[in-house]
Amino acid sequence: MKKTLLGLIIAVVVGFANCASAGSPWEGKRLGVAHIALYDEWCKAVYDEFLFQATAMGFGEVNVQDGNLNAETQQRQVEDFITQKYDLILIDPISPEGILPTLEKAQDAGISTIAFDSGTPFKDLISHIAWDHAETGELTGDYVADYAKAHLGGKVRVGVLAMLNAPHMAIRSVKFKEKLEERLGMENVQYVFDQDFGDTRESATNIVTNNIAKPVDIIWCAVDNAAFGARGALEMNGVEGTKIVSAGAWGSEPFKALAAKDPYYMMCIGVHPGEIVRLSLETAKDHFSGKKDIPRSQNIRLAVIDQSNIADFMKYVH
Repeated sequence: MKKTLLGLIIAVVVGFANCASAGSPWEGKRLGVAHIALYDEWCKAVYDEFLFQATAMGFGEVNVQDGNLNAETQQRQVEDFITQKYDLILIDPISPEGILPTLEKAQDAGISTIAFDSGTPFKDLISHIAWDHAETGELTGDYVADYAKAHLGGKVRVGVLAMLNAPHMAIRSVKFKEKLEERLGMENVQYVFDQDFGDTRESATNIVTNNIAKPVDIIWCAVDNAAFGARGALEMNGVEGTKIVSAGAWGSEPFKALAAKDPYYMMCIGVHPGEIVRLSLETAKDHFSGKKDIPRSQNIRLAVIDQSNIADFMKYVH
């Protein structure tokens, strides 16, 4: 599993090589992208990848909007795409159920929708391009269980920094705890704290600081904003021995931390932002080409990344 992302960059390059040809059905098509937020490095990378890859593939205007984790804001953005008659909407839904009436309005206007990252039960969705968020929780649960058996006598004290403002985020912590308890037994898992950190590093730092007097072996984090907020609190207070795992990360900050053998940041689940964008845009191409058998859901691959294999991923650091 640790090397499942190796070679993904080749797939992206191959996709570009086969993409933009004169007179293609998607040439010049206008894409409205309703992004969930730009609050961390991964989300910003997704933004950049849409602008870069869509242009390389021969699409026309690509308008990426920042939803700022606000459902009403995203709804207005999608309504603007409808008014401006974009050819296709790609959305990372903030409220999967709440966005349904707006997506139905788009469908009535002849504008189809592809969801990426988080999903939606919208019945006319072309496809949902994602990564298995439940799997990130299970993979981190297995990793922490293995660590506890190897280094902690099969018992572990855990701090959980969950992110509960979207269903696809919430499932990560649920599955982490289920897997950890399954592997170690509930009697061997102590939750020192289990809190929703929201989305800022400051809030994660505050939660860890407020619990700093309680011994913690592992701090589990839904995303890297929580992870590096927690790391700052541990370093500031001179805590030793506590390790951090992140259920979703990509980019220079986590990769450099692992390469430098950071004393706190131990592992992350790697999710290539370029791959989720590539598959979303390839699906858009299939749609404009009239392909009939587009899968309703498609998952990209994940990788467990730690100090043992970080050298394989440093080529993605710019």
